[in-house]
Amino acid sequence: MSLNEETIESKTDKAIEKIKTSNLKELKNTLDNIFDISADLIEHPLQLKTNTGILLYYFEGLTDGVALKANVVTPLLQEVNEDSQIFNSNIIATHTKIVYTWNEIKEGLLEGQCVLFMDGEKRSLLINTKGWAERAIQEPISEVTIKGSHDGFIENVTKNIGLIRRYIPSTELKIKKLAIGERATSLVYLIYLGDVASADVVQEIETRICKIKTDAVLSIGELSNYTKDQNWTPFPQAYLSERPDAISNHILDGKVAVLMDRSPGAMIVPMNLIGFFQTPDDYNIHWLIASFFRLLRFAGFIIAIFLPAFYIAIVSFHFEIIPIDLYTSIATSRVKVPFSPLLEALIMEITLEMLREAGIRLPQPIGQTIGIVGGIVIGQAAVQAGLVSNVMVIIVSITAIASFIVSNYDLSSSIRL
Repeated sequence: MSLNEETIESKTDKAIEKIKTSNLKELKNTLDNIFDISADLIEHPLQLKTNTGILLYYFEGLTDGVALKANVVTPLLQEVNEDSQIFNSNIIATHTKIVYTWNEIKEGLLEGQCVLFMDGEKRSLLINTKGWAERAIQEPISEVTIKGSHDGFIENVTKNIGLIRRYIPSTELKIKKLAIGERATSLVYLIYLGDVASADVVQEIETRICKIKTDAVLSIGELSNYTKDQNWTPFPQAYLSERPDAISNHILDGKVAVLMDRSPGAMIVPMNLIGFFQTPDDYNIHWLIASFFRLLRFAGFIIAIFLPAFYIAIVSFHFEIIPIDLYTSIATSRVKVPFSPLLEALIMEITLEMLREAGIRLPQPIGQTIGIVGGIVIGQAAVQAGLVSNVMVIIVSITAIASFIVSNYDLSSSIRL
């Protein structure tokens, strides 16, 4: 056994399935059995100048066809004069890796690499030809800023890490790579400043991620649900963002960023409640103005949570603390309402949430129309029909506006609940 084979065996706990044949037809049959129904798996046979047969395999949607032809196929057909050159020289103009097991072949193919089999060899060559369609870097729709940068994360974690490197060009920026998922493996990266972040926090995050045992974790939001402290609290325990400037600011504060491949976002931990009231714009304006806006968001948070309950408690049980003129106005508006203040508030809140959810899920032009027209028409019709009072409509409207002030989507959703 060669040194390379021993290294492969020592790095994985999975059952190792070595390549046991050097016959090209048997290698083809084995791979066909592994990927028995895979219409997008492309087989590309080649004949070298030495008359030795070669098979290239790759997945059509995961491989850059132009790079494959220029860096792999053309050099193999034109520059190989001896069979040994394929594994022992740099004829192929891209990164390659010699492998001896079917495990690595399967993983490489599913990652977008091209695998090369050669007749007479009990080994294979993985060739880096990854390439798939992806969107350009652009500002996140849900986190628009007035000042500051207008770039955002995409579904390519390599480029996302590069964006953070641009904001923090420091040798102290540490990046750890982890893998999770029993059936579909996802790569997770921990990013932090080695001289600022707490080593205990980094170790705790790494431990929690490594303990995840599930078939697949496909998004950073799903990952945050696996690593949170309390499962029953509706309030967010990790800060999720698609803005590299916001994530970089938190890293500079000593927090740990968690990025995940195929997910256009990052998670910041640990996070306290006050941190959710801060926006990327706060770093780009005068500290007095930024402080005022943060206080305004906090006030909106308090109003959105307590105003409906405060109104119901006063009208139902403590009406004596209301000025007589105001109480008379409230009582007059509720004369024809057949429901209690509690049931009245529930009807209005549920109706508002239905309109808000419809406005979000429908196409943008239709959603905006439903949100505005639907709210006005339904509110006015409900008051005229005597189902709800004018004052309750005002209370629910103020509550909705206050919840909109909180810019963080996760915290805003918690307030709505």
